[in-house]
Amino acid sequence: MPDVFARLPWSWLWSLSIVLVWLGVAHALGQPIPTQQHSLDLVRFGAFKGSDLTINETWRLIASQWLHVKFLHMLFNALIIGLVGQSLSGRFGATVMIGAGVIGGAAGQLAGALVMPDAYISGASQAYLALAGLALLTVSRRSVGWWAALVGVLVAVSLDVFVSDHGWVKIGHAVPFAVGLLGGAVLRRPASDQGNRH
Repeated sequence: MPDVFARLPWSWLWSLSIVLVWLGVAHALGQPIPTQQHSLDLVRFGAFKGSDLTINETWRLIASQWLHVKFLHMLFNALIIGLVGQSLSGRFGATVMIGAGVIGGAAGQLAGALVMPDAYISGASQAYLALAGLALLTVSRRSVGWWAALVGVLVAVSLDVFVSDHGWVKIGHAVPFAVGLLGGAVLRRPASDQGNRH
């Protein structure tokens, strides 16, 4: 079994860790696996209310990215991270991929906390949007990762605008996407340079 994990790309290990955290939290809460997990219950695991974030608890900006309220939302986020992250790892390596996702995700969590202090902050949407922004500018449009990035962005925007009660793209989604785009603009090589890569 350890050999199986050793062969998994880092992006899929990240995805798997999100699912395992869901299972662990469900077990700790004594809930069936697909049951919705409530934000208040998730605070003890790393989620937070925007107004409650202190400098001593900035670790929650990272930990909260592994916590989710809805089961299908969690699975979708994990899938997008796996697909987009694999393409980015192939292009830049696992360190850049993980760094971009976690840092961009933390920026999104912080932005959400500052703009919506009454909201509870959790979820990996912010991380995958950072990865998506980076991937849309740097990986081949022929890759599964590029299309997964596009689908991820379209789903996030559609849920924010048409399903949520605020009717606009959440700042916690816009900021990590912008971070990813900025990273993509910095890392993108000229077309002639890309052609020389093996």
